[in-house]
Amino acid sequence: MSSSLVRLVQSGGPQARAAATSLLDSARAGTLKPAEVAEVKVLLQRPELADVFSGGLGRDLQAALGGGRAPVRDVGQLTGSPGAVTDPRALPKAFGKDLLVQRQQLVDPRLPPDENAERLLAFFSPYAERFVELTRGPEHLETPVARLPPEDQAKALKQFEKALTDGGFGQLVERQTGRDGVALGRALLESKTPDEVRARLAELNVDAPGWRHPNNPHAAMTVAVAPAQERTLRHEPPDEALAQERRGRRGTLGRNLLWNALHLLREGAETDEEKAAMNELLVAAGLLLGFVAVMAAVLLLTL
Repeated sequence: MSSSLVRLVQSGGPQARAAATSLLDSARAGTLKPAEVAEVKVLLQRPELADVFSGGLGRDLQAALGGGRAPVRDVGQLTGSPGAVTDPRALPKAFGKDLLVQRQQLVDPRLPPDENAERLLAFFSPYAERFVELTRGPEHLETPVARLPPEDQAKALKQFEKALTDGGFGQLVERQTGRDGVALGRALLESKTPDEVRARLAELNVDAPGWRHPNNPHAAMTVAVAPAQERTLRHEPPDEALAQERRGRRGTLGRNLLWNALHLLREGAETDEEKAAMNELLVAAGLLLGFVAVMAAVLLLTL
């Protein structure tokens, strides 16, 4: 039975994920044979099966097999083959696909955030170098290609930006300038030569402050703050328009004195019974105001 599960995982088909989960149960129960354990460990190292073992399944399976987690792999071992691409318009898709497959091993939770940020940019660099080479590089390429029209280059850059965004590069931050990883990737793609891409990459000092640090999982977390809360945290005064609105509501009662007064009274109610009573008062006041308006109109018509 376990051997058939190994074959299902190896196929990478739609049932591979379920088979891998069953293998995890078998590994935890200790029912896998030594040969099957060896086979599963090999499967865990195959890049094309990264999606099958995603979401922590591969980590749990490796631990259940008794071998601990696999060593951190060098970025060069994870990079695809951008040099084999001859059409620069195909590079964004190739990069996005390769990143999706390898991201689990690129961003390793055992490494600090800044090192993982550097690994992501190092993974992207060969694709940027090839793009620059094909669109702006020397004419003596082994496989000559037609230079892209400006509109096609702009479209390819947009596709690269989407792939970078989807791959989490927006969480990267350059320490000196505060630019995010998507902007950094765009700058690399706009280099004039592949050597310039490598030189720019070597100068970058990046971090990913929103990612958890392995030695202090609570040290770095991103918190979404509403604009008004952000102003409060920074001790900044509210926007002038907001201040005027507050003055209009709280400093004076405005034109509808009775209506505004009733709303203020309702806001001061503390219990549910008091609020219900104030709701009834608001309805009665509304009916009274409507009746007075009708009577005033009738009176004006009869004069």
